[in-house]
Amino acid sequence: MTERINPYNEIDALKGQRHKFESTASVGLGILHANRTHRAEEEYAKNYQGKRLWLDNNAVESRHTKDRKEKEARRVAHKERRKLGIVGRSEAKRKGLWTPDKAAAQYTLFLPIHRLWVAYIAELLNLSRQPGDSKTPPTLNVPVAHAKLVKADFHGAIITVKESKNASLVGQTGIVVHESENTFKIITQRNQFKVIPKRNSVFIFRIPVYAPPPEPPLTSNPPGELSSPSATLVHPLDSVPTMEFDLYGNQFCFRPADRATRKFKHKETIELI
Repeated sequence: MTERINPYNEIDALKGQRHKFESTASVGLGILHANRTHRAEEEYAKNYQGKRLWLDNNAVESRHTKDRKEKEARRVAHKERRKLGIVGRSEAKRKGLWTPDKAAAQYTLFLPIHRLWVAYIAELLNLSRQPGDSKTPPTLNVPVAHAKLVKADFHGAIITVKESKNASLVGQTGIVVHESENTFKIITQRNQFKVIPKRNSVFIFRIPVYAPPPEPPLTSNPPGELSSPSATLVHPLDSVPTMEFDLYGNQFCFRPADRATRKFKHKETIELI
């Protein structure tokens, strides 16, 4: 039978023997006695009896340590992006990657992108071909179209500023060449790039009621020769019935990638401008 030893008593280190430590006294009460707390039994019964005591001193990370680890993680992630050749938004802006070339400021160069956008919208909304009977009503489901249009990509769409707190922007029309979180960059028919803020602006855009007819194949021109404006300034929405929508910029201040995965909720009232 092994000898029972009270762990609160001082013992000499014995080698080569096994000992079983057992105490009839409470561990918490022993801690209070060891710290020479007055009225140890009363304080133990009031504050410690029947409760768990964490004897380990778990080290809590300071805010400085957390900030240092987050900074190190960002540095490692930045190195990984540099190895993969990924360019961030600030670096792209500094290098002028989003600044279009002046030679590309031609409205006719972006009309094919607009035709692609019209075909993309027709496929997104599952539009049918225009029937031969003009009395047949369209099959466009407007509530379903609303839910899809708020998540659609507007690169290539033709938008017009209907209302704005900046009166000089009202009436500006063009093809969207770049959309950011807070702006639309468009090219006008005067071959000028314009940056239109979304906030405090109301826009108009059109979509086809029926799927547009297939486009004829593009003919290539000799090098250095541009096609005539009369032949290229043909909008695909001019040949089919269209429906016009208002787009409130204050409710549209999201990046295209974020808007595609965002869940929009119906609101009774919205801020127009």
